[in-house]
Amino acid sequence: MLGTFIISWRESIEAALLVGILMVYLKKIGQNKNFIYIYAGVFSGILASLLFAYLSNKVSFLFEGAGEEIFSAVILLLAVIILTYMVVWMSDHARNLKGKIQQKVDTALERNKLWSLSFLAFTGVFREGIETVLFLWGILLQNRESVSISLALFSGTAGIVLAILMAWLFFRGFGHLDLKSFFKVTGFILLFMSAGMLVAAIGKLESAGIISPILSHLWNSSWLLDERTLFGHIISGFLGYRAKPSLMEVLSYLIYFFSIFLWLRRQNPRYR
Repeated sequence: MLGTFIISWRESIEAALLVGILMVYLKKIGQNKNFIYIYAGVFSGILASLLFAYLSNKVSFLFEGAGEEIFSAVILLLAVIILTYMVVWMSDHARNLKGKIQQKVDTALERNKLWSLSFLAFTGVFREGIETVLFLWGILLQNRESVSISLALFSGTAGIVLAILMAWLFFRGFGHLDLKSFFKVTGFILLFMSAGMLVAAIGKLESAGIISPILSHLWNSSWLLDERTLFGHIISGFLGYRAKPSLMEVLSYLIYFFSIFLWLRRQNPRYR
């Protein structure tokens, strides 16, 4: 479950960096006594994320048949929207992230609103927690028949542990991390994974009879790469590969990346 590992690692890195920036800055200005507010925010964010995962899982059992397909498609589409926005936003704001967080800390201390420190930590952890749940759910929905839950949990945990270790080494001064480059490279990978989720969502909507495939099998490349093989399974999860894609799936894939290009071109003059 390489996809599970990458999602957990990338999202945990964001949360760990935010918390690390908060604590390092508080220590720098002699406010170690206020660490307790950060701890409270992190703990609350983790609990809220686990609660969200639990409730989401419970809700999923309320649907069956076509309703289950539609519900799965909605989750996948929601993951695509959030993932895409997060990747594009982070690529543009990673460089100024540290300064903005420090500014919020200064404001909280000046106004003596220490609960704001907890809120900063809570929102950072909870936001990444929600995103992680949605993205991992999206991955599992794509490969429900072939996914091992225990392996997925192991991969996700390994990603979280690696993220915490990397953040710790970074803040201890053992390495340099170019945030802008890091988020651009990992963001590029996540965009392809997002496109794969979009294709999976379209497939489920076709199965439920909500949308038409237009043409059921645009081509058949099973002879070249079968999705049931290990490599085919990996390519399917990362790139949205389908050996027998419908025309609607192919169009959705192309429109998705064309939309990303137009968005980047509008947001950033360098793409014009």
